[in-house]
Amino acid sequence: MLTGILLANSTLPPPIITGLFTESVVKEGISALFAVRMFKSWIAEKDANSVTSSLRKANLDKRLLELFPASKQNVEHFSKYFNEAGLKELSDFLHVQQSLGTRKELQRELQERLSQQCPIREVKTAPSALSVSQTVSDVLSEEAILKWYKDSHAAKGKSVFLEQMKKFVEWLQNAEEGNNHEFFYFLSGASLS
Repeated sequence: MLTGILLANSTLPPPIITGLFTESVVKEGISALFAVRMFKSWIAEKDANSVTSSLRKANLDKRLLELFPASKQNVEHFSKYFNEAGLKELSDFLHVQQSLGTRKELQRELQERLSQQCPIREVKTAPSALSVSQTVSDVLSEEAILKWYKDSHAAKGKSVFLEQMKKFVEWLQNAEEGNNHEFFYFLSGASLS
């Protein structure tokens, strides 16, 4: 397909594909079909990294789900459609982008709650706009980290982890309940003082 080849060779700028997000074209299924053909020829001309890099630079990486009607705008449908078309690279790319977006949103939410000086229990148990599961809450709890640190695990990699985590675990063991905000600052990317 000529569009993919022109995009691969930088003859056309990636923002040109924003026309694929037009409601009528999406509704008819033309967007997804055209995108598959375009991405295949683009990858054949260059490689998948060229496609994903260009999508990121043009801020189109966050819009890939919009190639489908609203009722089908989910990662599962996208993955199935693109995997069946032989474009697993784009399916994997979308999964990574979604994970990064979720992580950034969780960090933003944590920072917001901490700036409001919410009690630690509210920060750990507050319902999230992201619907963060109880499992994540358990993984982030002091008890879970301390248990993992103390229990025996496979030797491969454990010694490196234990050495890197030593100061953090000591801080957790000695921290008072009221000082746990520092733990969440650590999780949100801020530095511990």
